Amino acid sequence: MQAKINKNLQKIFLEFDKIGKLPKMIIKYGSQLFLGLFALGTALIVFNRLYLGFNLGLQNAAISLVKNSFIILAEAIIGGLLIDYIFKR
Repeated sequence: MQAKINKNLQKIFLEFDKIGKLPKMIIKYGSQLFLGLFALGTALIVFNRLYLGFNLGLQNAAISLVKNSFIILAEAIIGGLLIDYIFKR
C-alpha cells in the first residue's frame, strides 16, 4: 500500500516538474499571496478576540479574508495548470 502511494506521488511530482515557466510563476505567487492573506486574516481574528473585545465587523472582515485567501489559492493552481495545458497543445 505504501509503495503504491509513493509511486503515485512520484508521478505527480514528475508531472509538476514538466510545467512551464509562466504557470509555475502563477502558482508560486498565488501560493505566496494565499499565505500572506491567510496569515493576516488569522492574525486579525486572534487580535480581535484577545485585545479588542470582539468587534463583530472586524471579525466578519477577517473571516472573509481567510475564506478569500483559499479562493485565490484555488484560482492560482487551477489557472496555472489550465494555462500550461492550453499552451502545451
